[in-house]
Amino acid sequence: MASHNMSPSDQAAVRSLPGNDKCADCAQNQPQWASVSFGTVFCLECSGIHRSLGVHITFVRSIAMDGWTEEQLKIMKMSGNNKCASYLASKGVIASTPLREKYSSSAAQLYKLILKARVKGEPEPTSLPPPKKKS
Repeated sequence: MASHNMSPSDQAAVRSLPGNDKCADCAQNQPQWASVSFGTVFCLECSGIHRSLGVHITFVRSIAMDGWTEEQLKIMKMSGNNKCASYLASKGVIASTPLREKYSSSAAQLYKLILKARVKGEPEPTSLPPPKKKS
């Protein structure tokens, strides 16, 4: 998959989504980093926390400096801070939940799968797949 920097119009589209004027995790203004996994944006400090969670939980990109695939851009444009927070809250994961617990929760993992399915035009999953058996 080819990637390219997010264009100014794509950046504007992502930043204009409800809640994306502030960090998804600490409400600092003008977030510059994003979780491709959740379609959310956050500040530099919270980006470090997200990176520490590992790419299997949240995949972090700079909005302005990193390359983006078309699929990643679609996820960013269809989600946003408010949509992600609302979904998690509807599943009992409130905003004050510690970040590691919040983003590794079953609800958050299912939200990631839902976003991927929407981008690919596939049916949305309603539950997580069973854990893979170790051989």
